[in-house]
Amino acid sequence: MVKRCIGIDIGSSYLCAVQIVRTAREFCIEKVFGTQIRRSTDSPENILRLLFSRYGFDKRADVAISMPHDAVFFRNLKTDSAGLEQIREQNWSALEHNFPVEAEKIVAQAYSYHPLPEGKYSVLTAASARTSLHERVNIFTEVKMHPTLVEAAIFAVHSTVAVNHPEIMTGQAIIAYIDECYLTLAVTRDDDVLVVRSIPIITGSDSNIDSVQEQIAEVLSREAQVTWQKVYGAGIEQDTKIYLTTTGEISDYLAGLIEENLHCQTTIVDCCTTVKSLPERKADLPICIAEGLALRVLAPEQTKGINFLEADKADAKPALNLKKELVLCATLIGAIAVFSLVGLFVRLSHLETDYARIKNKTTEIFKATFPEEKNIISPLVQLEQKLESFRKDSQLFASLSPTCLTPLEVLHRVSANSPSRTNVKVDDILIAADTVRVNGTCDSFESVYQWQWLLQEVPGFTLVDVKDPQQSKSGIVHFTMLLSSSIQEPK
Repeated sequence: MVKRCIGIDIGSSYLCAVQIVRTAREFCIEKVFGTQIRRSTDSPENILRLLFSRYGFDKRADVAISMPHDAVFFRNLKTDSAGLEQIREQNWSALEHNFPVEAEKIVAQAYSYHPLPEGKYSVLTAASARTSLHERVNIFTEVKMHPTLVEAAIFAVHSTVAVNHPEIMTGQAIIAYIDECYLTLAVTRDDDVLVVRSIPIITGSDSNIDSVQEQIAEVLSREAQVTWQKVYGAGIEQDTKIYLTTTGEISDYLAGLIEENLHCQTTIVDCCTTVKSLPERKADLPICIAEGLALRVLAPEQTKGINFLEADKADAKPALNLKKELVLCATLIGAIAVFSLVGLFVRLSHLETDYARIKNKTTEIFKATFPEEKNIISPLVQLEQKLESFRKDSQLFASLSPTCLTPLEVLHRVSANSPSRTNVKVDDILIAADTVRVNGTCDSFESVYQWQWLLQEVPGFTLVDVKDPQQSKSGIVHFTMLLSSSIQEPK
């Protein structure tokens, strides 16, 4: 099976791309491209477009890229088992005070963890700001390149060293990577990186090459001793190997200065020891990081690192899928409509059952009440007709009731007991079964209450009540008087 990957390293003043093909367990550099980026017109986007159109890089190959050195931060976090589990679950809320980035803006991933005494662990973690990651990725998306890996440069260097110098996979060693502005040190043990430190390099602008290399050697030697002491608690042993690579030319003079200071074997990293390179593809370019990026994708069993892209996807909230959400809403609406329709049919069935039961009960009551009625068509209507007939009959015979006054008796007693010297006029009088309502007018409130007193003394009127009389502007009093009429049965 043949697989290709393009590793692309964009530095502060250069861009380097390496296309590697893997066949079985062999790796071969097919294409190498590098150029300086010094003018304002040398935009990375324009250069990346030329990789495919002019230099023949494979558009179907995977793409792996590196983050800028100054955008990545490394920390060895000491934690307990609970904190280790929290880090494994990518819960970075506790890292706010460990990185110069707000917790919610961190994109972080743990590289390795090692047990310490008293149940503690040391976790090597790399982090970056999410904005820095997106800025780097956007450079490639603008030219329709979609990286599958976004790696820290030092881990890409470690991958290059691991494949081309496999002896680093056993024992302890130091990797030193030098670019224009930073010295990055990594202390390794077997196939793991234990500690990473990034140290700014400041050299005089007017210094010659030898002087600059002497300054670099001095800084590297001092910081390597400090870092080694921090990890192992002792000085650097003489059989320790130091692997050295830079973005520029590496002279034997620099390697000799380091060996002299540290008394260790210093090896200049050869990117083509194991990885083959076609003769016409060999170039004096800083391909160490670009090659390591491609190897991270092509040889996951031989390399180890992180992927900021995966960390960002794991932290990010899932994007809104409008089509999926619309389908889900339509499904829910359909389900609600179906359940509503089913509910209506069930309710209709219950209502029909209740109607049949009530109809049967009404028929039974009708038969029990009127057994002589044989022609039963609509029991409810026929019951209402019977009740109306009984009501009319009762009204006809109401005057014959021994406990109620007849309408004529009511009129006679009301008129016979009206005040003789008051101007009381009756507008209307309503006589019901046992109540009488009189509406009228008079010239004063005294006349109303005088008439009330007279009627209270009349036999047959058990209650006489005047309801809220009102006097108009003209002085006329309008009143309503309610009387209860009945004849007291003898005891």
